Amino acid sequence: MMNVGQEKNHAFDVYEDLEPHDTYFFKIGVQGLVCFHGRYYSIKKRFSAEQVSKLIADPSFYRISSSCYVNLSKISEIRENEILFRDQIHGIKTLQVPRRNLEEIKRLIPA
Repeated sequence: MMNVGQEKNHAFDVYEDLEPHDTYFFKIGVQGLVCFHGRYYSIKKRFSAEQVSKLIADPSFYRISSSCYVNLSKISEIRENEILFRDQIHGIKTLQVPRRNLEEIKRLIPA
């Protein structure tokens, strides 16, 4: 029983103490609503215009569409039109990427 409580607390901490650099990618919606996607979660948070500007200016993130940014440090592999985010416990999460962005992403991914 003790482990179950700890897992719940861990999930709660992810929602309360979200760190954008721990997420795989995020999408920006209307009126500052940002949806972060990670290993086992999707979290929507409301950001101010200043916070959104700071987030999209961060060089850790690369824009793949008008509203979607990927975390370059979390990419584990690129296959054809997909970016793969791999995690030992939770498996693989994929994201379709336009071909025109793939070469730039390959150049920017940390070695």
